[in-house]
Amino acid sequence: MHFLRKVILFLALFPVAALADTYPEVVFDNSIVKGSYAKSQVSYSGQSWVENVNKHLLVSDTLFFTPGNALSLKYISANEGNWETSINYNRQKFNYTVDESDFLSIRIYINSPKTTVKDLPRVFIRQQHASSDTLSLEPYVVKLEHKKWLHVKVPVKKFHIRNKQAIVLGVGFAQNASSANTHHLLLDQLEFLPLKYSEIPLRSAAILSEATAYDRAVHLKWQLPLSPSIRYIKIYRAMDGKNFKAIGIRPVPMQSCLDMVPVIGQKYQYQISWVDYNYQESPLSTAKEVETSALGNDEILKLVQLANVNYFVENFDINSGMYMPFRSKNKVIVSTEETAGAILSLIVGVKNDFLTRQNALNRISKITFFLMRSQNKNGFFPSFYDARKGVPEYRNELAIYDVKATGAIMEALLIAREFFNENNDSEKDLRTRISQLYQQIKWNEITESNNLLKSKLALLDNEGAKNKALSGTHQAINTYLLAVGNNKYALPVETYTDAVYHKFENITVDTTQSINPYYFDEEIEQEDFQTLRKEHIVDTTIKVPVFSPKQEYGVNLAFGKLGNSLLELYKPFMTVRPSSINDSLTNWNEVLTNYTLYIKRRDNELGLGATNSDIWGYYKNFDNSGNSRINPAIGASSIFVDKDLGMQSIINLYKQYGDLLFSEFGFRSWLDLRNDDVSDEYISSNQAAIAVMIENAKTGFIWDLYEKIPELKPARESLFGNKKQ
Repeated sequence: MHFLRKVILFLALFPVAALADTYPEVVFDNSIVKGSYAKSQVSYSGQSWVENVNKHLLVSDTLFFTPGNALSLKYISANEGNWETSINYNRQKFNYTVDESDFLSIRIYINSPKTTVKDLPRVFIRQQHASSDTLSLEPYVVKLEHKKWLHVKVPVKKFHIRNKQAIVLGVGFAQNASSANTHHLLLDQLEFLPLKYSEIPLRSAAILSEATAYDRAVHLKWQLPLSPSIRYIKIYRAMDGKNFKAIGIRPVPMQSCLDMVPVIGQKYQYQISWVDYNYQESPLSTAKEVETSALGNDEILKLVQLANVNYFVENFDINSGMYMPFRSKNKVIVSTEETAGAILSLIVGVKNDFLTRQNALNRISKITFFLMRSQNKNGFFPSFYDARKGVPEYRNELAIYDVKATGAIMEALLIAREFFNENNDSEKDLRTRISQLYQQIKWNEITESNNLLKSKLALLDNEGAKNKALSGTHQAINTYLLAVGNNKYALPVETYTDAVYHKFENITVDTTQSINPYYFDEEIEQEDFQTLRKEHIVDTTIKVPVFSPKQEYGVNLAFGKLGNSLLELYKPFMTVRPSSINDSLTNWNEVLTNYTLYIKRRDNELGLGATNSDIWGYYKNFDNSGNSRINPAIGASSIFVDKDLGMQSIINLYKQYGDLLFSEFGFRSWLDLRNDDVSDEYISSNQAAIAVMIENAKTGFIWDLYEKIPELKPARESLFGNKKQ
C-alpha cells in the first residue's frame, strides 16, 4: 500500500503537457548521452581537421551554458583544406519551420586564446534536400571576448531560405578564414527565437512544491506563476545540502520531471529557478530533501507502467480529447489510430488508480463528442483530423479515410463502453454515443472483391486513394472481427478467415504470348504488335497465403521471417486474447511464443552492442546512418507472451539504462548502444503497448473487457467455437 500511495501521488504531480523534452524551435540544448553527440556529423578534407569521435562532435559536461552539457567544436582551418559539421534535430515530429521574423540564437564560448572573430566558422541552416546561404558570424558578434559565453543572433531572413514550409533538419558550421592555429569553441542553446519576447524581470523566487523518491528516480514538481517571461525551469541538486550544482533544464509546458540519481540510498537536496528568454534566473526556491531507496521488481514494473500511462494522460488536445502526435503553428492535428492506444491506456490507468475514473470519463467523452460532430465517410474516420475544424487533415491534396485506424479507435471505444458500465447519466450517455458510432460504420459499402475491405478511402470516389485490400495477420484480425460483428452493415463471417490468412501482392503480368503476330499485315505488323505488347503488360494483384513455414534459431515460424517489427505481430493482442481466436489453422499462443524466441535469439546473436541477453528488440535493422537501434517496447511488451522474459527485459532496461532511457513518460523510443545514442522522443504505439501488455500479463483486464462486447460474441463463437474465454 505504501508504494501504491506513492505512485498515485507521482501521477498527481505530473506535468500539464509536454510532447518532447524541449521546444520544437530548439536544435540543441543538451545531449542525453555523454561523450559524443550522435546527432552531429563531421567532415573535413586536406590539411583541415575537426576533433571527433566516430565522425561526431564531442560533448563537454564541465563547461556549458545551460546544464548539463554543451558541444565541443575544435578545428583547424587550413589554407589547403576544408571542414564542415552539422548539428541535427533528433526529433522526427516537432521540427521547426522557418519564420523570417525570427533569429537564430547561438551561445558560443571561445576557449582558445588566439581565436579572432575571423577564425569563427560560417553558419548555415539545413533543410531536406537544401541548405541556406552560408553566413560569416563576424557581423553578428557584438564584442569578441574569450572565456565568456557570447550571444550571437543571426536574423533568419539573412539566410535567404527559399522554401519556408520545409522543416529545418539542423544547423551547420563550416570553415571560414584559414589559420595555422587550433581553435576551440563550445556551442550551446542553438535555437530559433522570435524577434520580440517578454522581458518582464523574474523577481519572485521559484517554487519547488514536491520532491518524491522512487528507486533511482526523484520526481520534482513546481508551481509556475502566470508570467510570459519564463522559458525554462533550471534544476539544482546537492548531496550535502550546500554545494548545489545545476543538473538540467525543462521547458515551461512541463510542471514536473524525473531526475535519475547516481546512487540509491543517498539523501539529495533540490532547488529550482525560473529562467527567462535572456537566460537570467529568478531567485532560487526553498530546498527540498529526499532519500532514495531500492524498489522491488514488481514495484519497478508498476512505476514503468504508470509512466507509460502518463504519456497519454498528458499528451492530448484539450478541446477534442484526441491524441496530438505533433505540433503545428497554424493547426491542431490529432491522430485517430494513436488515440485508440490512449483510450486503452487511460482505462488501464483507472484500473491501477493512476488517475480517477471521472478524469478518464471526461476525456473519452470529449473524444466521442468530437467524432460524432466531425466529418466522416460512410462512418469511417480519417487518419488525422484538424481538431479545430473537425475535418480531415489533407495530405497531398487528398483527404484519406483510414479503415484500420477507424477499426482501432472503434475497438478501443467499445472496450471503454464495457468499462464505464455504471448506472449514471454520464456513463449511460457515453455508452449510447459509442454504440451509435459503431452502428454507423458501413463496412459492406467499402469492399473490394470477395468482400474484403479497402484499406483507404478518398474523399470522393474519383480521387486517387490507395485501395489495396486490408489483409494479413497483423493488419486484419481486429478490424474484421469488428466488421463481421453485430452491425447492420456487417460483412459475412467467413470474410475474416479469407482476410487474415492471405496477403495481396502487386505483380506485373506479360500476356503477349497470346498474341500471334502473323495475324497482321506486313506493313503494320511491327508498330501494331509493339502497341499491343505494351497493352498486354499489365499490373495486377494476386492473393497469397500468409503461411510460409520455416525454422530459424531452433523454432518453427508459421509465417516465415517477419517483414516488420515484432510489435506489429503483437498489436492485435493488446485487445484480443490469443487463445480466444485459435482455429484449425493457427494456435496463436504457440505462434507468438515462437516468434518471440526467434527475435530474441536473433538479436542476442547479433549483439546490437548489448552484453546482457535481456536487452533485445530491433527498432529496425539499420537506419539511414547505419546505426543499430533497440526499441525497448519490443522486449517489454513480450511480457504478455512470456511473463518472466518480459519482466527481465523491463527490469534490465530500467536498471542498466534508466538514466538515459526512462523518464516521466516511460521509455524513450530507441536506444543505440553501438553509437552511444538515445532518442529524445516517444512513440505512442510503444507507450500504449507497454502499458496495456503489462496489464494483460498481470490480470488480463483489457482482454476481459473485449470479450464482454456483445456485438462481437456471435461472430467469435461461429469462427472459433464456444470455448472458455
